[in-house]
Amino acid sequence: MPAPHARPAVPLAQDNHAAIIASLARPQDVRALSLTSLHTVMAMRLCALFERAGRDPVPDLAQRYRSVEAAGAMHALARKVIRAWPDPFLVNRPCQLLMTPDEMTLAAMTRHAIAGDRPGFDAALAGFVRPERHGPLFEATQHAAALLSGRSA
Repeated sequence: MPAPHARPAVPLAQDNHAAIIASLARPQDVRALSLTSLHTVMAMRLCALFERAGRDPVPDLAQRYRSVEAAGAMHALARKVIRAWPDPFLVNRPCQLLMTPDEMTLAAMTRHAIAGDRPGFDAALAGFVRPERHGPLFEATQHAAALLSGRSA
């Protein structure tokens, strides 16, 4: 019989949340991202920049990614993320190499969406974004990532 003070063999949800918070506290570099995740994070930064300037980001994104459809999908994803996020979505300036915790979550969302890993996507958002919002976010992320990577959506 294990001692009463021994830790359980199965990690507690509290331990999982602590691990997530600890990982988000260590800023990551955008240069470590896949090209599609990098494009997603940078597009989100540009959307925020244009939003502050009162301009539509789609023409600039379309020129940058050489696709009006990809630009529209990325702008739609940005709007969905902003509506689904429990707090304001924080981004760094486009010239910054380190990512905010929100950008790190977006990169994880993109990674799981590209792989078609819905359970991993849900796990990345668990306890942060309401579960009923995961499906639309997954579909929008998958669509935008497919177009940004040059695959048909």
